[in-house]
Amino acid sequence: MYNFPPTEIVEFIGINNGYVLTFFGALLGGTSILVTFPYHILIFTLASGGLNPFFLGLLAGLGIFIGDSTSYFIGYTGREIVTGKPAALFERFHKWVVKKPKWILPIFLFLYSSVIPTPNDLLVIPLGLVRYPYIKVIIPLLLGSIVFNTLLAFAGFYGFEWVASFF
Repeated sequence: MYNFPPTEIVEFIGINNGYVLTFFGALLGGTSILVTFPYHILIFTLASGGLNPFFLGLLAGLGIFIGDSTSYFIGYTGREIVTGKPAALFERFHKWVVKKPKWILPIFLFLYSSVIPTPNDLLVIPLGLVRYPYIKVIIPLLLGSIVFNTLLAFAGFYGFEWVASFF
Protein backbone atom coordinates (compact mmCIF):
# COMPACT_ATOMS: atom_id res chain seq x y z
CA MET A 1 0.00 0.00 0.00
CA TYR A 2 1.24 3.46 -0.88
CA ASN A 3 1.18 6.42 1.46
CA PHE A 4 1.69 9.87 -0.03
CA PRO A 5 1.40 12.75 2.43
CA PRO A 6 -0.19 15.92 1.00
CA THR A 7 3.10 17.82 1.24
CA GLU A 8 4.75 15.27 -1.05
CA ILE A 9 1.83 15.48 -3.50
CA VAL A 10 2.14 19.28 -3.67
CA GLU A 11 5.91 18.98 -3.99
CA PHE A 12 5.47 16.52 -6.87
CA ILE A 13 2.93 18.53 -8.88
CA GLY A 14 4.28 21.97 -7.96
CA ILE A 15 2.60 24.96 -6.38
CA ASN A 16 1.52 26.71 -9.59
CA ASN A 17 0.32 23.46 -11.09
CA GLY A 18 -1.67 22.82 -7.92
CA TYR A 19 -3.64 26.03 -8.45
CA VAL A 20 -4.23 25.23 -12.11
CA LEU A 21 -5.28 21.71 -11.17
CA THR A 22 -7.72 23.15 -8.62
CA PHE A 23 -9.38 25.37 -11.21
CA PHE A 24 -9.75 22.62 -13.81
CA GLY A 25 -10.75 20.03 -11.21
CA ALA A 26 -13.53 22.31 -9.95
CA LEU A 27 -14.54 23.10 -13.54
CA LEU A 28 -14.86 19.40 -14.21
CA GLY A 29 -16.70 18.89 -10.91
CA GLY A 30 -19.01 21.82 -11.72
CA THR A 31 -20.18 20.11 -14.89
CA SER A 32 -21.49 17.18 -12.91
CA ILE A 33 -24.28 16.73 -15.44
CA LEU A 34 -21.61 15.67 -17.93
CA VAL A 35 -18.81 14.27 -15.73
CA THR A 36 -18.64 13.42 -12.05
CA PHE A 37 -15.36 14.40 -10.43
CA PRO A 38 -14.75 14.61 -6.66
CA TYR A 39 -12.85 17.89 -6.67
CA HIS A 40 -13.47 18.34 -2.92
CA ILE A 41 -10.77 15.76 -2.16
CA LEU A 42 -8.37 17.62 -4.42
CA ILE A 43 -8.92 20.96 -2.64
CA PHE A 44 -8.60 19.38 0.80
CA THR A 45 -5.40 17.57 -0.18
CA LEU A 46 -3.75 20.57 -1.82
CA ALA A 47 -4.60 22.79 1.15
CA SER A 48 -3.21 20.12 3.48
CA GLY A 49 -0.06 20.21 1.39
CA GLY A 50 0.39 23.90 2.13
CA LEU A 51 -1.28 25.77 -0.74
CA ASN A 52 -3.04 29.04 0.09
CA PRO A 53 -6.66 28.30 1.13
CA PHE A 54 -7.91 31.68 -0.15
CA PHE A 55 -6.52 31.09 -3.65
CA LEU A 56 -7.80 27.51 -3.66
CA GLY A 57 -11.29 28.67 -2.67
CA LEU A 58 -11.34 31.46 -5.23
CA LEU A 59 -10.07 29.29 -8.10
CA ALA A 60 -12.42 26.44 -7.22
CA GLY A 61 -15.35 28.87 -7.02
CA LEU A 62 -14.51 30.23 -10.47
CA GLY A 63 -14.25 26.71 -11.88
CA ILE A 64 -17.62 25.79 -10.38
CA PHE A 65 -19.02 29.04 -11.83
CA ILE A 66 -18.12 27.98 -15.36
CA GLY A 67 -19.50 24.49 -14.80
CA ASP A 68 -22.75 25.90 -13.38
CA SER A 69 -23.01 28.26 -16.35
CA THR A 70 -22.76 25.26 -18.67
CA SER A 71 -25.52 23.48 -16.76
CA TYR A 72 -27.71 26.60 -16.79
CA PHE A 73 -27.43 26.92 -20.56
CA ILE A 74 -28.11 23.21 -21.02
CA GLY A 75 -31.33 23.73 -19.08
CA TYR A 76 -32.11 26.99 -20.86
CA THR A 77 -31.74 25.53 -24.33
CA GLY A 78 -33.28 22.20 -23.33
CA ARG A 79 -36.66 23.75 -22.66
CA GLU A 80 -37.86 22.86 -26.14
CA ILE A 81 -37.07 19.19 -25.52
CA VAL A 82 -39.11 18.94 -22.31
CA THR A 83 -42.77 18.25 -23.07
CA GLY A 84 -45.79 16.71 -21.41
CA LYS A 85 -45.93 16.26 -17.63
CA PRO A 86 -42.36 17.44 -16.96
CA ALA A 87 -43.06 20.66 -18.87
CA ALA A 88 -46.19 21.26 -16.77
CA LEU A 89 -44.20 20.59 -13.60
CA PHE A 90 -41.53 23.11 -14.60
CA GLU A 91 -44.21 25.63 -15.48
CA ARG A 92 -45.70 25.28 -11.98
CA PHE A 93 -42.19 25.64 -10.52
CA HIS A 94 -41.70 28.82 -12.56
CA LYS A 95 -45.00 30.29 -11.33
CA TRP A 96 -44.08 29.41 -7.73
CA VAL A 97 -40.64 31.06 -8.04
CA VAL A 98 -42.09 34.21 -9.62
CA LYS A 99 -44.64 34.62 -6.79
CA LYS A 100 -41.91 34.72 -4.12
CA PRO A 101 -40.20 37.99 -3.17
CA LYS A 102 -37.23 38.66 -5.45
CA TRP A 103 -34.67 38.43 -2.64
CA ILE A 104 -35.60 34.94 -1.39
CA LEU A 105 -34.18 32.83 -4.23
CA PRO A 106 -30.76 34.56 -4.39
CA ILE A 107 -30.33 34.18 -0.62
CA PHE A 108 -31.42 30.54 -0.82
CA LEU A 109 -28.99 29.88 -3.70
CA PHE A 110 -26.12 31.50 -1.77
CA LEU A 111 -26.84 29.50 1.39
CA TYR A 112 -27.33 26.29 -0.58
CA SER A 113 -24.03 26.59 -2.43
CA SER A 114 -22.06 27.76 0.61
CA VAL A 115 -23.20 24.99 2.96
CA ILE A 116 -24.41 21.92 1.06
CA PRO A 117 -21.76 19.83 -0.77
CA THR A 118 -24.06 18.61 -3.54
CA PRO A 119 -23.91 19.61 -7.20
CA ASN A 120 -25.50 22.97 -7.94
CA ASP A 121 -26.95 21.37 -11.07
CA LEU A 122 -29.88 20.19 -8.97
CA LEU A 123 -31.04 23.81 -8.93
CA VAL A 124 -29.31 25.37 -11.92
CA ILE A 125 -30.82 23.16 -14.61
CA PRO A 126 -34.45 23.64 -13.49
CA LEU A 127 -33.87 27.39 -13.16
CA GLY A 128 -32.47 27.40 -16.69
CA LEU A 129 -35.47 25.43 -17.91
CA VAL A 130 -37.86 28.01 -16.49
CA ARG A 131 -35.66 30.79 -17.90
CA TYR A 132 -35.00 32.42 -14.54
CA PRO A 133 -32.55 35.33 -15.14
CA TYR A 134 -28.97 34.07 -15.45
CA ILE A 135 -27.37 36.79 -13.31
CA LYS A 136 -29.84 36.20 -10.47
CA VAL A 137 -28.90 32.53 -10.47
CA ILE A 138 -25.18 32.57 -11.10
CA ILE A 139 -23.94 35.41 -8.86
CA PRO A 140 -25.28 33.94 -5.59
CA LEU A 141 -24.00 30.50 -6.62
CA LEU A 142 -20.55 31.93 -7.44
CA LEU A 143 -20.27 33.70 -4.09
CA GLY A 144 -21.56 30.67 -2.20
CA SER A 145 -19.16 28.33 -4.03
CA ILE A 146 -16.22 30.57 -3.16
CA VAL A 147 -17.26 30.56 0.51
CA PHE A 148 -17.76 26.77 0.56
CA ASN A 149 -14.48 25.96 -1.18
CA THR A 150 -12.52 28.42 0.95
CA LEU A 151 -13.92 26.82 4.11
CA LEU A 152 -13.08 23.40 2.70
CA ALA A 153 -9.53 24.53 1.94
CA PHE A 154 -9.12 25.91 5.46
CA ALA A 155 -10.39 22.61 6.85
CA GLY A 156 -7.65 20.88 4.89
CA PHE A 157 -5.02 23.48 5.79
CA TYR A 158 -5.65 23.36 9.53
CA GLY A 159 -7.41 20.07 10.00
CA PHE A 160 -5.23 17.49 8.28
CA GLU A 161 -2.72 17.16 11.12
CA TRP A 162 -5.54 16.97 13.65
CA VAL A 163 -7.35 14.22 11.71
CA ALA A 164 -4.08 12.37 10.97
CA SER A 165 -3.27 12.29 14.70
CA PHE A 166 -6.13 9.84 15.19
CA PHE A 167 -4.63 7.31 12.78
